[in-house]
Amino acid sequence: MKIKYPNPSVTNTRTVNTLPSGNHGMMFESALNTTNEYYRIHSKAIIYKKPTPIQVVKVDYPARSAAKIVEAYYRTPSTTDYNGIYKGRYIDYEAKETIHNSFAFKHIFPHHIKHLMDVDKMGGIAFVIIYFKKVNKVVLIDIKEFVKLYNDGYDNDKRKSIPIDVALQIGCEAPLGFTPPINYLEALDKLYNL
Repeated sequence: MKIKYPNPSVTNTRTVNTLPSGNHGMMFESALNTTNEYYRIHSKAIIYKKPTPIQVVKVDYPARSAAKIVEAYYRTPSTTDYNGIYKGRYIDYEAKETIHNSFAFKHIFPHHIKHLMDVDKMGGIAFVIIYFKKVNKVVLIDIKEFVKLYNDGYDNDKRKSIPIDVALQIGCEAPLGFTPPINYLEALDKLYNL
């Protein structure tokens, strides 16, 4: 069994409950992938990142071992970021990150909402997980609660975002740590009484 240890020659000044900074969205996704691997290894859940379906149009073959896709396009819009099974229940979620104290609705697409609502209608667990980078908080919001704000706006004034304080009221905060980096199953248990 391979074990990946942190590189001791790199100084790490972040605290245990802080996600690393870096490319917008990529570090959050990486932390979720690491968390999902931790859950799989410890037989807690099986959750995977869904690949985005692409159609390869052109490939450059300088050598057989160095084939490189040089042109491709998306075949169909992807559904959501992650899906899997936890405690015998199908789960599906979209992961988002914001550098602000609110999450703008323009960063989630109608086909994501429709897919998550369809999952909910079929008895699955569907939610949006948002990393509020500025305050270093990860919040899970059930899709039905998310859609209420998405369709009606916050306080019926047609707000175009969800502020962190509202997200924390209607959702559940996921603890941040080392193993796993984002313990969203703990928040999931609270949010859905699992």
